[in-house]
Amino acid sequence: MRFALILALLPLPAIADIIVVQAPPVAATIYAQGALVSRTTSLELPAGEHRLELRDMDPSLALEAMDIRLEGATIIARSWIPRPDTPYRAPRTPDWMMAKAALDAASETLAALDDDIARTLAAAQAAQDQLSFLNALTIPDGGTIDVATLRAISQLIASDGTAARATMREAEATARRLRRQRPDLEFDVAQAQAALDAVTPRNTAPATLALNITVPEAVEAALDLSYLIDRVTWAPSYAFDLLNDASLSIARSALVSQYTSEDWTDIQLTLSTLQPLAQSEPSRLWPQLRRIEDPAAQKRDLSRLQADSAIGMAEPIIEAPVILEEVATADFDGIGVSYTLPKPVTIRAQSQELEIALDTLKMTAKLSARAVPRFDDTAFRLAHVTNTTPEILLPGRATLFVDGQLVGQTAVEALPPNAEAEMFFGRIDGLRLNRTVLDRNEGDRGIINRSNEETTNVRIEVDNLTDRTWDVSVHDAVPFSEQEDLVIEWSATPRPDVQAVEDQRGILEWLISLEAGDTQIISVETQMTWPEGKVLR
Repeated sequence: MRFALILALLPLPAIADIIVVQAPPVAATIYAQGALVSRTTSLELPAGEHRLELRDMDPSLALEAMDIRLEGATIIARSWIPRPDTPYRAPRTPDWMMAKAALDAASETLAALDDDIARTLAAAQAAQDQLSFLNALTIPDGGTIDVATLRAISQLIASDGTAARATMREAEATARRLRRQRPDLEFDVAQAQAALDAVTPRNTAPATLALNITVPEAVEAALDLSYLIDRVTWAPSYAFDLLNDASLSIARSALVSQYTSEDWTDIQLTLSTLQPLAQSEPSRLWPQLRRIEDPAAQKRDLSRLQADSAIGMAEPIIEAPVILEEVATADFDGIGVSYTLPKPVTIRAQSQELEIALDTLKMTAKLSARAVPRFDDTAFRLAHVTNTTPEILLPGRATLFVDGQLVGQTAVEALPPNAEAEMFFGRIDGLRLNRTVLDRNEGDRGIINRSNEETTNVRIEVDNLTDRTWDVSVHDAVPFSEQEDLVIEWSATPRPDVQAVEDQRGILEWLISLEAGDTQIISVETQMTWPEGKVLR
């Protein structure tokens, strides 16, 4: 008895218990694909063995890929505990939204057909009720009725009964025709449902992460948890506004999508151009065995292979494996840029695309016009932009404005600091273009075709119908040849300023200054000759 009392007075380790931990995401670094999420919290832990439960985790995470640190305690094991009580909500990805809309449309079409059938059958039932009423008409017992009244009643029954029967038969026929459409519409609904099922990810409802720990002595422990998660993306987006023909205002924003089961509430968000989920090691090269042989032997081998394939009995010749070497190209080659938002943001689980405003940059711009009369009937506004900011402009989509007026959209390539680029800002309707292949009857000009000669004469007109002077670069093309026997000669009035734009042979450029109301005419004549018996391609 005394021994038991002594044992009861001694300090014993705490019995293992379950401790629910609230450790919501506090920070996330989003990459071009995927994100690094961080959770942190502190908690009082008594001595003993315990099980910590974090009940709002994404079950698609790999346990071994989580970096979990718990100061003052030792983590013995980690595991997932499913939560069947949590309803599942499919991530609202763009593909899912499109498939869901298609299913809703197909279901609505089927429901509309059922409504039409129901209305038609209701009309048939109304006609049947009318017939039943007419058939129930009787002369009261002991009553008297004159012949005229009796005739009127009989005529009413005959006419209304005939009309009711016709209405009923017509409604039933219409219902049969409508029912014949139902199998096709049911098939459309089934197809739409299958398409939706195909793009619906597996259940990503929150699960519980269980950590079995041992605590040598009571402690206030700090829990830090970080992990990579894939279904998260971001991409830059821009609004370019060309102001007063001299500067470019660039409103930058980020388009963020996350289709996880986690709610990110008031987290510190960083956007990065790094790609930790992309290829992390170089591709492997394989030895390339080449050999030469007589053409006749090659034909014999080919014939033998074809024969073996036809009878399907010979053993195939085992060759070295053919490796398709694909060159992986990164969007941000060698560039690692990150943007940390100054204020916390909230991104809900399985959210649609969220646009987050970043900042506004200013760059210098020089305005001119670009004309390609071979294909276009107007010139286009061209801004020569210099990135005078210390930051790189990342690739993305841009909405284009001129002095606040929407003019179009475009794709933007990377633009490092101090780099220059050409950006187009829509049509200039007042700069009209006309390219004419002159008719032969007009002074023996035009296209003259012979068996081994072709001569073309082209007239280009650029009309400035605006109220200002425009610097215009006019582009046109003449053919070129890499064969000595195909001789190409051309002449132009005036002579082009550039005869190989961006080192492209045959691409000509004229740099002209066109005042308001003026017209510039450019003439280009091309002659090609080749030996008799050859065909021009």
